[in-house]
Amino acid sequence: LTHAAAAAAARSLVRPGAQRGAAWAGLGLRRHAPLAATASASSSRAMASNAQFEKQLMPEDILHLRAMSMTIMQDPVCELRPEEAQRYVVEHVDPLAELPLWHPTRITTHVTQPFRSRKLAVARYTDLIVERLDNEALLSAFSIDNGFNMQVYFMILHAWLLHQRLVLEGSKAKTLDKELFESCWSLVRNFMWLKKIPEYRFDAELRNVQEYMLGCCVTLDKALERPDILPARLQQVLWANVYSGGVKKDAAALTRLTKYVLRQLGLMLQLDNERFLSGSFVWADFPVPDEPVRRLALPVWREEFSKVRKST
Repeated sequence: LTHAAAAAAARSLVRPGAQRGAAWAGLGLRRHAPLAATASASSSRAMASNAQFEKQLMPEDILHLRAMSMTIMQDPVCELRPEEAQRYVVEHVDPLAELPLWHPTRITTHVTQPFRSRKLAVARYTDLIVERLDNEALLSAFSIDNGFNMQVYFMILHAWLLHQRLVLEGSKAKTLDKELFESCWSLVRNFMWLKKIPEYRFDAELRNVQEYMLGCCVTLDKALERPDILPARLQQVLWANVYSGGVKKDAAALTRLTKYVLRQLGLMLQLDNERFLSGSFVWADFPVPDEPVRRLALPVWREEFSKVRKST
């Protein structure tokens, strides 16, 4: 993605407001009224920043954001050439596909599991997301801590990247898109269960998490509406949501994460249709600072989750 390519990529992803709303409504999600009583101070700052983000930009704001965008895009790491994208394609061997068409096992599976290929794709998408949550080098480079909030925001950021390509695939990927987010909510439920959220608060807390995650996705969508200032607006959204406004707006970790998202977005747009829809790819590599990885002690709920994942 050069600056011009980033603009072209964003234009291909732009959807009018009504279409964006329909896309999220199709995932079984809806915007809830802000839960002011449960919002933390940092979350309140993020919501205020998002409200400011929604306002009409003044000419001087646009000039500033364009300058910021050019600065971000000068780093070649933001660029992903078409031939480079092929490096991230992987082969998934399906034992059933190697059986003859007449083989009883293949026929039985086709009859009893008509949506098997879609389920496999969702499982692969989920594995891709969880792998990012376990990638200590990236978490350290982006200053993503092991707290519940940042972990869930980092999760939803990758789901949003996948969602952008799924939306471009149209109606044939609508169910796959919905099941991807259902898988994300299952991860959130598991996190909450392992955190021992009381049963009487569980549903309300889950709705609260979904509200904030949906709000993050909507503001990420809105960042795509202005291709000329996409990198800078993306950085603003990440600052307000992932970091809850708790770091400087020019923090090195924030800038790295912005470039990382641009690079992965470029990958999503350039993958072959069949490879993407089958989940036959990995994330694009990303250079991290050559310094010791900052290993943080995992909270109990996160340790338990990792144990369960490794045992399955």
